[in-house]
Amino acid sequence: MTSSTEIKIHVTQRDGSRHVLQSRPTQVTLMQVLYDEDQGIEAVCGGCASCATCHVLIDEEWIPHLPERDEIEGMLLEYQEHFDVRRSRLSCQVALSPELDGLAVVIAPEE
Repeated sequence: MTSSTEIKIHVTQRDGSRHVLQSRPTQVTLMQVLYDEDQGIEAVCGGCASCATCHVLIDEEWIPHLPERDEIEGMLLEYQEHFDVRRSRLSCQVALSPELDGLAVVIAPEE
């Protein structure tokens, strides 16, 4: 499956530096963009929602544009030291769509 629309993603790194990334049509999740652009996402499980090494914090204004976390994502995240009940997401579970053009995220601190 591929994303039909390229979108811009505003990323704040762990050190505070900021980058604007452009997704490619073959990238269907936020994790794929962050991993491909070497943004500090390990993605050990390859996007299967089983490791939480793609943890990001979604900017407050973008939270309403995302679907709720499912039970598995919630369980993985709640055990992370830097879990934020409102903002934490696994980037592998954030599907790219035209509605997310301009999405802003912070790479979660390393565990």
